[in-house]
Amino acid sequence: MKTIREYFDYLFKLERTRMKYDLTNIKFMLKQLGNPHNNFQSIHIAGTNGKGSTASFISSILMEHGLKVGLFTSPHILKFNERIRVNSKCLSDKFIIDFLKSNETVIKKIKPSFFEVNTAMAFEYFSRNKVDIAVVECGLGGRLDSTNVLYSELSVITQIGMDHMQYLGKTLRKIAFEKIGIVKPGVDVIVSDNHKSLKNIFNNGVQKENLFYLDNECKITILSSGINGIKFKYEQKQGNESVYSTPLPGIFQITNAAAAILTSTKYLLNNGIKPQYRKIQNGLSRIKENSGLRCRLETINHHGIEYIFDISHNTDGIKETVKTLKHDKPHITIFGIMEDKNVIGALKEVLKISNIIILTKPDYKRAAEPDYLYNTAKKYGTKKELYISNNVPEAVKLANKIDKKNKRVFITGSFFLVSDAIKALKLDKLFKC
Repeated sequence: MKTIREYFDYLFKLERTRMKYDLTNIKFMLKQLGNPHNNFQSIHIAGTNGKGSTASFISSILMEHGLKVGLFTSPHILKFNERIRVNSKCLSDKFIIDFLKSNETVIKKIKPSFFEVNTAMAFEYFSRNKVDIAVVECGLGGRLDSTNVLYSELSVITQIGMDHMQYLGKTLRKIAFEKIGIVKPGVDVIVSDNHKSLKNIFNNGVQKENLFYLDNECKITILSSGINGIKFKYEQKQGNESVYSTPLPGIFQITNAAAAILTSTKYLLNNGIKPQYRKIQNGLSRIKENSGLRCRLETINHHGIEYIFDISHNTDGIKETVKTLKHDKPHITIFGIMEDKNVIGALKEVLKISNIIILTKPDYKRAAEPDYLYNTAKKYGTKKELYISNNVPEAVKLANKIDKKNKRVFITGSFFLVSDAIKALKLDKLFKC
């Protein structure tokens, strides 16, 4: 391997169709590295929806308070390096090359998964950079996720939904049980999930004195919400209240932002740092610059057209984005999704949003075929105008061809779909890592 492209190809080939879902490999790799995950504090986040946004909000708030913060999220949109950051700066190509070279023998010996290597790489990077705190998002589940070797300062459980059922179980209760597997004795846990049916799972899985439900700790009042962001009042249980805003649209982002405020405040106080309103507000408003969080209902104007990019990739996530756009519906939606998701549930939500739907597939092996999406939509009796496109660049061109007067195109269903669309529209330069 001589070029960074060859190293990335090698890295991506580690993604396996049959995943070994346990902690054996990650523990072995970390031991060979000297257990770097023991060299920094961490905040650990599990959930189905909202964990990436919540992690990014927390990271941004703590950065604004002067801390050196590591951030580990997944997947990436354009470049692998986006997944691992220190104070907003992405992991370097050089570190990736050096890490893979140094650990080639171990990787060949134990054949770890793509995510196991990513996790070990992130923890080594955070250790070498001597971060004050790392904000770490689980990749899959929690109990047996590779990140669950951490003994964190705080844990966060975001909204639970039906996803990855083949690994986590086919009910919300089973999935919730896997998520709270990140909980450690004596560690405070913030729960922003609001399913009443899951409360006994959390109550039984977390010591009472360490369990904090977001809904009990604060009252959130929406002051304004639109495609350009949200403004809300955050009232603490003690009665103190503040008004905050963030450029991320969607009512669901208020919950993520509030969970981040509560978590960050607890962490700062526990470490003798006084939380400051202006720094919290800056953390919320500068989330894109500080964490690289993009394509959460993000609007980009390009050649007179508003493209709305959204990486929601399961039924619950897509349902929330559709709800946000219901008063200002885009005329055309480009949709593609992975075949191992709840395709029918997601498609039913997408069919509510636009009069014209272009069904396509990103350039990824797990993508559902457009013909299948089309036939499924027809089976459920939709009256919407449906088109099939075999790839995302073709779908983007088709959107402009169908209706040249159209000024808004909504692109959703998968990280991979959004990535392909950004490349097709040559918007890569706006997403520099």
